[in-house]
Amino acid sequence: MPLERELGQAKQGQVACQHCGTRFHPVDPGETFCCAGCEYVYRIIKDESLDRFYELRGEVSQPVGASVFGNADYNWLVPLIEAAEARGELASLSLALEGVSCVGCVWLVDHLFSDLQGGVSCRVNVQYGTFDLEWRSGKCDVLGFVRRLKQFGYRVCPVRQSRESESKQVVWKLGLAGAFALNGMLYTLPAYLGMEPGFVVAMHFNWLSAFFATLSLVFCGTYFIGRAVRAALQGIAHLDLPISLGIVFAYFVSWYGMHQKNDALVYFDFVCTFVFLMLVGRWLQVVAIERNRNRLADIMLEAPEVEVEASSGARVKASADQLGTGDRYWLGSGQRVPVRSRLLSARASLGMDWISGETESKLVETGGEAPSGAALENQFSVKLEAREPWDASLLARLSRRSARSRERDEIAQRWIFRYLLAAFALAVGGGAFWWRFSGLGDGLKVFISILVVSCPCALGIAWPFADEIALARLKRSGVFVTTHSLWNRISRIRRIVFDKTGTLTRSALTLLNPSCLDSLNPAALEALSALCSLSRHPVASTIRECLMAKGRFVDSTAEQQVDEQIGQGLEWSNGAQIWRLGRTAWALSKEESDRTGTVLSLNGKLVVELLFEDQPLPDSLRELRALKSKGFALSILSGDRQSKAVKIGRMLGLSESDVFGEMRPEEKASWLQTHEPHECLMVGDGANDTLAFELAACCGAPANEQGIVAERADFHYLGSGIQGIRLVVEMAKRRRSAVLALMAFALAYNVFAIGLSLAGWVTPLIAAVLMPLSSIASLGIVWAAMGVARR
Repeated sequence: MPLERELGQAKQGQVACQHCGTRFHPVDPGETFCCAGCEYVYRIIKDESLDRFYELRGEVSQPVGASVFGNADYNWLVPLIEAAEARGELASLSLALEGVSCVGCVWLVDHLFSDLQGGVSCRVNVQYGTFDLEWRSGKCDVLGFVRRLKQFGYRVCPVRQSRESESKQVVWKLGLAGAFALNGMLYTLPAYLGMEPGFVVAMHFNWLSAFFATLSLVFCGTYFIGRAVRAALQGIAHLDLPISLGIVFAYFVSWYGMHQKNDALVYFDFVCTFVFLMLVGRWLQVVAIERNRNRLADIMLEAPEVEVEASSGARVKASADQLGTGDRYWLGSGQRVPVRSRLLSARASLGMDWISGETESKLVETGGEAPSGAALENQFSVKLEAREPWDASLLARLSRRSARSRERDEIAQRWIFRYLLAAFALAVGGGAFWWRFSGLGDGLKVFISILVVSCPCALGIAWPFADEIALARLKRSGVFVTTHSLWNRISRIRRIVFDKTGTLTRSALTLLNPSCLDSLNPAALEALSALCSLSRHPVASTIRECLMAKGRFVDSTAEQQVDEQIGQGLEWSNGAQIWRLGRTAWALSKEESDRTGTVLSLNGKLVVELLFEDQPLPDSLRELRALKSKGFALSILSGDRQSKAVKIGRMLGLSESDVFGEMRPEEKASWLQTHEPHECLMVGDGANDTLAFELAACCGAPANEQGIVAERADFHYLGSGIQGIRLVVEMAKRRRSAVLALMAFALAYNVFAIGLSLAGWVTPLIAAVLMPLSSIASLGIVWAAMGVARR
């Protein structure tokens, strides 16, 4: 089925989110936001008259998601601000910024900064996902500005670790190569137009052409030569190898031609132009991928800082990687248990999302085991005793950055290797034949002309152009590819393995009766807002999200008076009124304790009953059916209870034998290991999926607040659905067809061009004409095969 038809069918029944523009399937008629986060930010933008954001916004920007409702911890930022201000009167700081994706985002961030007293400048770099701040030391509330950004859905993180940016390497070489190519052609063109070799400036022009070719080779061509040599030492036939051979042989034979005064051997203009065109293709290939990678903040989860009990009994701050078995330490609210530990304090409520990927909490009593990676949901700190060192902990394994190997494109490698052997053999054979019967000059002419006209100029530009079209079309649908080798690996996929929560279902619990919040009076709204304000429990987080999205959340200092009863709920006393949110048996009097959901009560009397459930994403059923119809085997690996996982699987049309629940991260990886991982696409959103990510042939992830997972994936997608998975599969097929058509053209062109060379008819002028013509033709073939991107 053509991709345009696939996209057309996918859009049926969809609407565009009013805030981010992402297309989604509404659950209820009249629904205009893809998530509660977008609704919340949209309301703020309207209330503060920042509507220009929507005039400047791109077609699709990143959905806000649930992270805007969370209680962010910026303790890491305080020492950075203090260090920046200690350097002088004018402080500066670079930070990573996630969520900026269009001109509208840049305008909004700049506008928010312009309202900041003491601010000097704010420079946002969308390509690299960073922003540079300058402010007057001691006169600017930078921390407040960061919190303000969070209110609009932008996440600020420590700047990503320094990485070598290939696009930065290429772009300055590209500029130089362009200048050298223009000057090289400037001094070669008069000869092509009929300037006699004996003309007074002819020799000077030849020397200038050689000079610029030398500069092009040394400063720009060595980019390909160095990469080709490194690849060859590893036994890899890289595309840079034929490029390098063409450049080097053309350069040195041209010097020989100048020495012998044989213009038929002078290809200095080819060296300049060829290097420039190859760098254009390489830049196209790397810049889009890097831009997609930089959309997500690079979250490196190093060993967290905890308070360790010293021998004197005092609390001393230390990194968790210094913990040893038996050490005692304190864990703050919201922090993750760094190592498997024994709880020494009273009972604790632990979020298990990183371990099981689910929203349910685990209650641990005094003396019980707190697993590594669990998040403390208590509003107060607890004391623990380490039972293992950091290196042996699950959190260390889940957060360890394991770079996916840059697997080379096997199809391209086979093609390049065969092409290289054939072209070089013909060049040597043809050159030897002409040398034997016509002399060294003609032999070198045939030898170098074959290498010049058969150099993969068309492939070096058209192949990256195909990638650029594929990436651009996917981006328009909210899908972002982040690894070059995805296209080769995804062609082998036979099975797609899904995590459940956050991938096929919503990340948070769904409030089934949100309309009940509309009937609450101001006193009840104030109480409910206070009870949910600081709690990290999944139920409280969902309620807070709903209240904030509808603009009914009440800010006050009342949350400081909330008392948490671990395992039961939250209580707030307001004079004679006692408000409770939690389990029915605890919150209600015995006469009303027959309720099944979470309740809000006043003095033991029911105020409202809230019902929660795990629900599939709106398009999950349709998309899984479409993927199954294309021949993919589908499986669900979930950390949730087997009964809940099977229930969701049935709702999505999967049999019980395809659904596996209660799986820890190691068990997911083990299951994948026994089911032909080289043919599996793993799709997940939680850190508990990262071990399986390391084994799967390729990985995808929704772009949610757990950026560490999306950053590790080969592609990530926006929106409240899984349509992006199918679009990647379809685009891979389309790209493969374009590449095969390009190879067929390259083969036909080389047969023709090499035939002319073997006949001795190719001169530098003919080569200068053939090279751009073949490039234009190959670009046209790719354009036709990939199709014009449609709105």
